[in-house]
Amino acid sequence: MSERIVNTIEDLYQMLDAAIQLEHATIPPYLTALYSIYPETNIEASATIRAVLVEEMLHMTLSANVLNALGRHPNLLSDGFVPAFPTYLPDGERDFQVSISCFSADTLETFLKIERPGMLQQNTQSGGPKGCVTRADHSKFNLDAIKPLKSSTYSFYSIGDFYDAIIEGIKFLEAQANECGETIFIGDPKFQVSNKYYYSGGGSVVEVTDKASAIRALELVIEQGEGLSKEIFDSEGEISHYYRFEQLKFGRYYQLGDEPGKPTGPKFDVDYDKVYPIKSNPKLADLPDNSALLKAAQDFNQNYRKFLVTINAAFSGQQNLLLGAVCGMFKLKEYASQLIRNPIPTNPQLHAGPTFEIEEGRVGSTSRSQTVTQGNHERKEAVQ
Repeated sequence: MSERIVNTIEDLYQMLDAAIQLEHATIPPYLTALYSIYPETNIEASATIRAVLVEEMLHMTLSANVLNALGRHPNLLSDGFVPAFPTYLPDGERDFQVSISCFSADTLETFLKIERPGMLQQNTQSGGPKGCVTRADHSKFNLDAIKPLKSSTYSFYSIGDFYDAIIEGIKFLEAQANECGETIFIGDPKFQVSNKYYYSGGGSVVEVTDKASAIRALELVIEQGEGLSKEIFDSEGEISHYYRFEQLKFGRYYQLGDEPGKPTGPKFDVDYDKVYPIKSNPKLADLPDNSALLKAAQDFNQNYRKFLVTINAAFSGQQNLLLGAVCGMFKLKEYASQLIRNPIPTNPQLHAGPTFEIEEGRVGSTSRSQTVTQGNHERKEAVQ
């Protein structure tokens, strides 16, 4: 029997906190790559990245629904929630880092690593949890920005493997609770985001009230990201993120019946020259003091923070704000365009770009999630 990652309700809270942070951590890289593409060029690439972005917002919402169903509110405003790029992803992968940069062949390879399918078999060599790989340089299982889980020396190979561990933990903890005539799903349903407040052409929000709906929500995340059972298309004919990005790599569409890595559909062009040369992982410190570029970068960051504030409120009971937040994510381009089209004065071969630097101390509590009280179930307040 493999080792289990999630053994306590606190472990589960931590994993879901990390899941929400993980889904968000993909948004700045995808947004920046999308911004960098010249208008009216690379139509397939732009459409692909835009579709994936909308679904990443859906995945963040689904993870938030699960956490809310367990009696915790997500906290997107905690210090460290927005990573400093380049960054490792919070599921523990250490063979690559994620940067914010222009759309390029290298950027696309990173996107493929982010969305890669999970391991086909359990890590039998180490006897460890399914989908985990042993990291010789790890003394603990590591999730960035939250305290490490204590029981493991493993990191997850893929986002799908990470979510599988959460699902396994939900099954284990709910079975334990049921033996005592209780349930771990003690959250108030009024905090659930429904399809009334969110629209995504690639999937629907799952309102989470019990084990079955929680598993359904998290399996949708896996299905849209890497594809369940490594399938290219789901039951509704939608293609997963990994294979969407593979289409860009090959310059060719997948069609039903194709094998992974062998698309046979119509060809299309991907032109990496039709892209603004944004500096990789730009920082405010790269820009001259009192310059228009510095002001534009600060304006972008302030508006990105407002975007996070809106989402946080939506996940904490003001669900009606979420539709506007999804639209607002794309409206950020109005601020980004003042950066990406202009060279950096001290390095004119490269252009400025959004830095996603959110000031520490201005984003809220240091706690990753907030405890709520439901009925007779009282938990220690997590927000200091």
